[in-house]
Amino acid sequence: MKPSGNPGGELDLGRLQSLAEELGSPEPALRFLAKYLAMLPQRVERIVHAVDEHDATETTTAVLSLKISSSMVGARETEHQCRAIESMIRENHFDDAAHALPALRQTADRCLASRSDLIRAAHTSLSRHRGFFRS
Repeated sequence: MKPSGNPGGELDLGRLQSLAEELGSPEPALRFLAKYLAMLPQRVERIVHAVDEHDATETTTAVLSLKISSSMVGARETEHQCRAIESMIRENHFDDAAHALPALRQTADRCLASRSDLIRAAHTSLSRHRGFFRS
């Protein structure tokens, strides 16, 4: 269920569909996706800062927040990167985590660059399920 031409390549619209079904409507799921994308740069920078400071608690909190929200919207690549960074921090491998940050930033940048396309694809996908968006 990935939209064709999605530069991020990892938006699993099935997960967003599940969220819409849990909420009983696509509108809150679409708002969550839009808010996720709007907050993505700050969330990534929070992780970067915490890793730079070697703050295990803050890094873990920031990574878990991004990992969970990424899972909810179907941003699988970001979710997987967060899992890897989380594991590195648990093992106190801050240098490895620091080396993983450029890839996380690139993934976030791709998502942001295709924000309009991602939201449009999500809207289209959700409108095809369970009668959502019917007039």
